[in-house]
Amino acid sequence: MKKRTTYINNFKSLWYVMIYLCALYSYDAFSQDVHFSNWNMSPLNLNPANTGMFEGDGRLIFNYRKQWKSVAVPYNTFSFGTDYNLKKSLIKNTKEAVGLIFNHDEAGDGKYTITDFKVPINHKFSFESDTTLTLAFGVLAGITNIKIDPNKLSYDNQWDGDAYNQGLSTGENFPRQSKVFADISLGVVIQKTITQKLKGSIGYGISHINKPNVSFYNTPGVVLRPRHNESLQLKYSFNNISAVMFEYYGNQQQKFRENLIGLSYYHTIDPKTNTVFNVGLLTRLKDAFITTVGLEYNQMRLQVSYDYNYSQFKRATNGRGGFEISFIYIWAKPKVFIPKSRVCPVYM
Repeated sequence: MKKRTTYINNFKSLWYVMIYLCALYSYDAFSQDVHFSNWNMSPLNLNPANTGMFEGDGRLIFNYRKQWKSVAVPYNTFSFGTDYNLKKSLIKNTKEAVGLIFNHDEAGDGKYTITDFKVPINHKFSFESDTTLTLAFGVLAGITNIKIDPNKLSYDNQWDGDAYNQGLSTGENFPRQSKVFADISLGVVIQKTITQKLKGSIGYGISHINKPNVSFYNTPGVVLRPRHNESLQLKYSFNNISAVMFEYYGNQQQKFRENLIGLSYYHTIDPKTNTVFNVGLLTRLKDAFITTVGLEYNQMRLQVSYDYNYSQFKRATNGRGGFEISFIYIWAKPKVFIPKSRVCPVYM
């Protein structure tokens, strides 16, 4: 226990929070990157170095989040990702993987929408001196479209003195309601089998390193600031049936911070079919409690989560946060055994 406590304390410096400040027009407005409470079920959005970090040929990833349903206009986020481990290595003692990400996020009365198309690429390094260690470096490049629908908003000029009248002119002019910009991210992940029962994974990523301009009017200085994120998972297996995982995720964008920490329990129902049930309790510090329930069968994994908001914002949400559902499927072509030499039957 003392060693585990010391190991975890070494990562206290990784704790950060997120929500970034994004300017829509000539003034600042609040916005946020696509992110999920089921953060470990959205590995490509978390860190480009997670591309191909699985046993198999390919992987499909689906995530859906409906947030703040009690608010007049709920936030909806959908994400699809896929990645593949390449057969031929480009660099000696490495393995390469490539992926594709599509994200769609819609928020608020004005239908502020973020749509991403991104391609992550990863190099995985293995070491003959330590086969339990894997080091991965990833890069992600893509394009993002942001847009708003001003017709969904209401304005002071539409007040006729007695009531709101949508038929009145808004008095506003929106020459641009959409913008496209390039986005680049980098990341690193280290996986290590510490002991026979303890496995760990730690990652660091930085997004928006090109500081794209996000002003609809290309106002100088209105840029998307770099966002730093850290992740840590420590999984301890009691035996072949049960295991517990410590989870941490944090990020920081300028002075805005987010910390997510918790524990998940895994119970193997059927080892032959790799049927595993998991349940977890996490917290987004100073914001919400998160409960998770999942089931894994063969190469498929399904997990749902729900946020219960306890911050001051619960006055608007009635404590209701966000519902998420995530699905991952991994496939691998069966390997055909080819003997190095021909074996003669014993009866000959």
